[in-house]
Amino acid sequence: MMSGWTAVLPKIQEDKSRFTVTDDDVAWIVSLMFIMGFVISPLAGFVAEHVGPRRLLVITMFPVAGFWLLQAFSPYLWLLYLGRGLLASTATVTFTIVQPLVAELCPPRIRGLASVLPELFGCVGLLASYLLASLLSWDMATAISAAPFLPLSLMILLVPESPYWLVRKNKIDAAERSLRLLLGRDGDVAQELEAIRSTTTQRQCEVKDQVRELRKAQNAIPVVLMLSVFMLRELGGKGPVFSYTVYIFRNAGVQLDVFYCTVFVGVARLVSTCVSACSLDLVGRKRLLVATAVMCTVSEGVAGTFLFLEVEGATWVPLASVIVFVIGYGVGLGPVPWTYLGELLPTPVRSLGAALITFSYSIIYFVVNLLFLKVISSLGLGLTLLIFGTANLGIAMIVLLFIPETKGRTLQDMEKAFSSGSKGKTSQPIQTVAGLAEMRQTVLQGNKRNEGIEDCY
Repeated sequence: MMSGWTAVLPKIQEDKSRFTVTDDDVAWIVSLMFIMGFVISPLAGFVAEHVGPRRLLVITMFPVAGFWLLQAFSPYLWLLYLGRGLLASTATVTFTIVQPLVAELCPPRIRGLASVLPELFGCVGLLASYLLASLLSWDMATAISAAPFLPLSLMILLVPESPYWLVRKNKIDAAERSLRLLLGRDGDVAQELEAIRSTTTQRQCEVKDQVRELRKAQNAIPVVLMLSVFMLRELGGKGPVFSYTVYIFRNAGVQLDVFYCTVFVGVARLVSTCVSACSLDLVGRKRLLVATAVMCTVSEGVAGTFLFLEVEGATWVPLASVIVFVIGYGVGLGPVPWTYLGELLPTPVRSLGAALITFSYSIIYFVVNLLFLKVISSLGLGLTLLIFGTANLGIAMIVLLFIPETKGRTLQDMEKAFSSGSKGKTSQPIQTVAGLAEMRQTVLQGNKRNEGIEDCY
C-alpha cells in the first residue's frame, strides 16, 4: 500500500486547497520510502536480534493506522512528509525481518508458498491503493488505507517467535513451545529442535559475532549474490513501474484513462503473484526466476525500442509491455528473490545479511526513483526502458550461473551449499537428523555415488 499510494500524487498536485505539491515534491515523497530504507534497515536488523523479530513486528505495526490518518488529514505539506516518513520506517522494518522470519517458521514443504504470501498480500494492497486512487479523492483514499492495519496489529500477536532466535538466546523451553505450536501434535519437536541447535549458537546473537561470521566465504557468498540480485532488480525499473505508473502512461501517450491503466497493472500483478504462490513449490525457485527475468527484459526491450524509434500508431505497445513486465515480476522477479533471501542466507548471518541487503537495495531504489522523472526528460522513456532491460538480463545470468535451487531443502542443508567442500549438487535434501544418520549408514556401506551427500555428511 506504501507503493500503490503514490497513484494519488497527481490528484494531490491538482488539489491546491491545503498546500502546493511540485514535481520535486513528488520525487521526494516517492523516494522517502527508500531514504528511510537505508536509514532504518541496519537498525532494524540490530533491534530484531535483541528483542526478537516477531516482537519487533508487533511494536512496529500498532501505530501504522495513525500514520495513515496523519497523511490524510495533514493541513501542511511538512506533515504529509512526516506521515510518509513514519510509514516508510515501519515498512522498512517489515521488509527487513519478515522473509527471514517466514523461512524460520515454516517447514520446507510449504516454505515456498509461505514466502510468496507476503508478496501476494502486497499485491492486494497495491491493487486496493490503485482502486482507491482512481475512485476517491486523495485524502479519503489515504484515510481508508488505515483500515486494514487495526486487525493486522492484533493478528500478529498470534504469530509465535522464531525458534532459531530463541535458541540463539538460549531460551530452549520457549523454542520448544514455539516448535510445538508450529509443528502440531504430529510433529517431532525434539528432532527439529536438535537440528536447529546443530547450526545455531548463542554467539550469533551479537552483531560483532555476525560480522566475524560474514567474513567467512560460505557466509559471504550467498549474501553477495542476493545483494546483486536485489540491486539489479531495482536498476531494472521495478520502482518506477509501480511508483510512477500514471506518469509512465502519460509520457508514453497511452490513449486510455491512465488511472484505469494503473488498475490493470494492479490486477495483473495480483493474478500473476497468485500463479507464483501455486507454482513455486512445484516448479522451483531458480527456473522461475530466470524465466521471468528474461520475460521482463524482453518486455522492457520491446517497449523501449518502439518508444525510442517513435513508431507511429503503436501507443498500445507501452501498455502491453508494462502489463507483461508486471506479470513477469509477479510470477517470479518479485517474490522469488524474497524467498531466496529467507532460504539462502546462513543462520549465523541471517539478520545482518538481510539488513545489509535491505540497506543497499534501498539506496539504489531511492536513487532510481528520485531521478526517474529527470532521466526520462533528458534521455527519453524509450532509452530508459532499454537500460532497465539490461539490468534484468543481468539477474538471469547471475541466477543461472551461481545460485542453487532451494526447493524442498532444509535451512540446515542450504547452509552447506556454499561451503568449500560442497559443489551444490546435493540431490536429496537432508530433512532431519535421522535422515543424516541414514545417509551415514549408506555411505559406510559403500554407496558413495552422490557427492552432495558426502559433502553434507
